[in-house]
Amino acid sequence: MQATKFQVKVYARAGEIELEKLIPVFHEWIRAKKITDELLIDVADYAHVPQGPGVVLIGHQSDYYLDVADNRPGLLYSRKRGFEGDLQAGIDDAFRRALNACRLLEEESSLGLEFATDELLFRVQDRLAAPNGDATYDAYKPALEQAASGFFGGAPSLERIGSEREPFAVRIRTGGSGTVADALARH
Repeated sequence: MQATKFQVKVYARAGEIELEKLIPVFHEWIRAKKITDELLIDVADYAHVPQGPGVVLIGHQSDYYLDVADNRPGLLYSRKRGFEGDLQAGIDDAFRRALNACRLLEEESSLGLEFATDELLFRVQDRLAAPNGDATYDAYKPALEQAASGFFGGAPSLERIGSEREPFAVRIRTGGSGTVADALARH
């Protein structure tokens, strides 16, 4: 069984994020079909939850969070439906969708958001298919390295994080200082 419920978090650059400003922006994304290959359904406001999911754009295939967990705000892409393709294609697709959502948010001048490309979080929300252990890390490492170097250039540094009781998660340090648009253009 291959896991497909991938999450990618791209951290926001320093600065205060006004989560309430995201609500009309995400509603406009639904109305204007800003993400053309997904059915976007609704927006949920969890800004009242400390270090929580923030504001969520709910889709049929995926959800997009402006997440504030661990006091590190960022865009969290979360695929919740299956993906047709191999592991590499699934990881590449998750990176592309996360970065594309970041690009769209950066284009919203009312938000003043900018995303860093030097560090990302990758997580698999399926502990049965991808337990947080060395075997899973060894299986995912080549695909994560290829995706990170493809989007950001150079040789990334990977670190498995969390305990075995938590979902499989990897902190990816790219060493890059480029923009989200640069990363999308590169891959």
